[in-house]
Amino acid sequence: MGVRIKPVEPTVIKDKAIIKQVIAEIRRRPTKAALARQKKHNDIIMSMVRKCPE
Repeated sequence: MGVRIKPVEPTVIKDKAIIKQVIAEIRRRPTKAALARQKKHNDIIMSMVRKCPE
């Protein structure tokens, strides 16, 4: 018995204000605090990967 996957319909956004807001959020540069947080998390993950026995 197979699993049938339903196709996903794309969402059409007709409100121009929402589209402009989404584009602005995509283009916004990350803050220094966000970059520092990301670097800290990346360092933690990389240290765990290095310690993991193969």
